[in-house]
Amino acid sequence: MFLDKRNQVEVEVPEQIDIAFHILNYNQGLIQFADSKANALLLINSIFIAALTPFIERLGHNSLVTVIGVAFFIFSIISILLSLGVIMTRSGGIVENRTKTLVFYGHIIDNNSPEGYLHEFSAIEAKKFKDSILENIFTVSKIANAKFSIYNQGQTMTLLSCLLWIITILAIPFI
Repeated sequence: MFLDKRNQVEVEVPEQIDIAFHILNYNQGLIQFADSKANALLLINSIFIAALTPFIERLGHNSLVTVIGVAFFIFSIISILLSLGVIMTRSGGIVENRTKTLVFYGHIIDNNSPEGYLHEFSAIEAKKFKDSILENIFTVSKIANAKFSIYNQGQTMTLLSCLLWIITILAIPFI
C-alpha cells in the first residue's frame, strides 16, 4: 500500500503509476546530466591539449617542464578516457539480467510487432505495470550511479591536468 501520510489516504494505482513515471524521468535526467558533464570534461581537456600542442618542441628543452608536460598529457588522456566511459556506461549486466517490463525499449522490441506489444500491454494488471516501472527506476538509478562514479574520477583527473597545464603554460616563457 502506498499511503499519502499527510492526508492519511491510500494513493490509487493510476496515481502511483504517474508518480513512478515522474521518478523515472527524473533519474533519466540525471543520466543525461552526467553525460553532459562528461562532454564538458572532454571539451575542457581538448582545449588544454590544443593550447599546449604548439609548444611541445619547447617543452623538451627543460627536463622539469618536460616531466610536468608529460604528466599533463597523461592526466588529460586519462580524463578523456574516463569521460568516454561515462558516456558509454549502460551497466549491461543490470539491464540484461532483469525481468521483462513493458517500459524498457529492449523488452518492447522483443514483441516483434506492434500488435504483440499492444496485446501484452492490455493483458497486464495495473499493479504489475507499476512494479515494472519501479524496476526500471532501480535500473536507471544504478546506471546513473555508475556514470557519476566514473565522472567524479574524470573530474579529478581534469583538475590535475588543469593544474599541470597552468604550470606548464607559466613555465614556457622561461624555457
